[in-house]
Amino acid sequence: MGGACSGKKPQPKQKQQQQELNIVEQPYLQVQSMSQPQSRPPEQRSETGQSVKELLYQYKKFTDFLGLVGNLDHLPAHTREQLNNCIIQRSNINILIQNSIKRIMREQKIIKRVEESDYYLIHNDEKFAITFVQLMQRISNIILTELQSDSNFQEAFPMLIVSFVDLATQITKEIENFLNFKTHLIKKQNTKNQISQDNYQASTNK
Repeated sequence: MGGACSGKKPQPKQKQQQQELNIVEQPYLQVQSMSQPQSRPPEQRSETGQSVKELLYQYKKFTDFLGLVGNLDHLPAHTREQLNNCIIQRSNINILIQNSIKRIMREQKIIKRVEESDYYLIHNDEKFAITFVQLMQRISNIILTELQSDSNFQEAFPMLIVSFVDLATQITKEIENFLNFKTHLIKKQNTKNQISQDNYQASTNK
């Protein structure tokens, strides 16, 4: 019986390892592991995922600030137009977030209603990131090139304009971090491909 027992000892450990593997393969089972994507190298996951996560946080602040503006009827036409542009970008991003999460859920065979706790699914989704960054850049441009110099908006919201400009500056900085890292990855991959080609040519010339 002693031999039989010793033969079964590895099974619980093996079963535990398999359970851990299942969690890694299905990140939606572990909401806390928001920055643990499954399809890209660890370096790219941590950097680009963190930028998207930060931009999502800044987007939430933007929607909060926009909500403080309230009714636009008392504002001049140009100011209303720029704020309406902000509202349009907000709607576009909301649609993008919902559709991207639904797409990932379909891919991972998750059946549930989309909630804010599901945002971790898009932190490391490259398709979402590219469009999201573009839309956030538009928001930043509207604030820094239009609202910041709009005396009517400044007079109506003297404190809020400061918050908007500060946020737009943060958004611009985070987008630069994202784009710089993407450029670094492309250069690194090109160098790696060139080295591989050189090694292949060297081996064939021997």
